[in-house]
Amino acid sequence: MTELEKYLKQIHVPEAVMKMKMDSYAKHKDIAKEFEYWISQKEYLQDNCVEVEGYTAKALAETSVLLDGEGAFALLIELRENPKKAIKKISKGFKLK
Repeated sequence: MTELEKYLKQIHVPEAVMKMKMDSYAKHKDIAKEFEYWISQKEYLQDNCVEVEGYTAKALAETSVLLDGEGAFALLIELRENPKKAIKKISKGFKLK
């Protein structure tokens, strides 16, 4: 079991959702590696970090407390896979429902 899987289990991600997330991280190994760094160090990379559409995980996390950690990395993947949708989501902001 990877650190990523352990973390997702620790935060009680349902098994079906975890499989989807792991499949997504498997397609984006650079983002998964940076996420594993965040899991172990509890800080974002400052240098040589993944940047997608001008955003890094740290920059995304700074836009909302709701994106700290896993949310920032998931949004990096969304930016890569569906940039228009993700940028629209970012521009609307993130609020609790």
